[in-house]
Amino acid sequence: MEKSVIIILICCFSITLKAQDSLCVFNIKGSAYNKISNGTKVVTKGSFITSKTTLIVDQFTKIVAINSKGDAYKIETDGNYNFDEIIMFKMNASKNLTTKYFKLIWSEFTKKKSNKTIIGGVFRGNVLMEYPKDSVKWASSKITLQWKTEREISEYFVFVRNLKTNKILKLSTNGSQLSLYNNLNIFSEGTQYEWVVTTQEFPNLKNTPFFNFTLIDRNAYVDLTLNYTDLIKDLEGLGFTKTEIETLICDTYGLCK
Repeated sequence: MEKSVIIILICCFSITLKAQDSLCVFNIKGSAYNKISNGTKVVTKGSFITSKTTLIVDQFTKIVAINSKGDAYKIETDGNYNFDEIIMFKMNASKNLTTKYFKLIWSEFTKKKSNKTIIGGVFRGNVLMEYPKDSVKWASSKITLQWKTEREISEYFVFVRNLKTNKILKLSTNGSQLSLYNNLNIFSEGTQYEWVVTTQEFPNLKNTPFFNFTLIDRNAYVDLTLNYTDLIKDLEGLGFTKTEIETLICDTYGLCK
């Protein structure tokens, strides 16, 4: 029993230590490489930097990396950096919201690395829908739906249901996305909708997992973004553009336009 406890404690300590000695690339503009014992590897968004690698940053490249605690580090000068040198470039977050945001992003990166798929916090089975994510608030006259395609499938069927009237719009396409406009009779601001993409023309919709979204106006969008004022300021300080920040808030918090 005592040996089992010791082994568990050692494992927990190792996991914690690994997280502390790792950074994940949250954003990169330009090119950089991870130098490891057996060569180099191109750094992309989601790449992990550890104490065993050297980060090689090219000229005019900017990198933002985060750790498991929600700290952010910004490198914008070319050169070679070991782990201890990188963590000297820690950015100061203005509010706890930013720390919580980066912790969430870290969690998403580690889930992707372990090939785990969680949608809206709940496993929803094998679904094709990709964008927008489930349960978003959407302020746009153009509603673009995107989904994964399956090999040897040439036709996809899109269903959009108005949850207020229960009216269903059904469309077919051979692509991986479809754009609709809110002047269609089925759409109205302040109303919630469900949508799903299937490979079946007549699926059993009662047993089909839908994503949902709510249409809001631009004023409501502006008001809701006030909840993320401090996060937006911190992201601006890290070099993100207005469009990039809007995309990040949409992807993470489901507030889109």
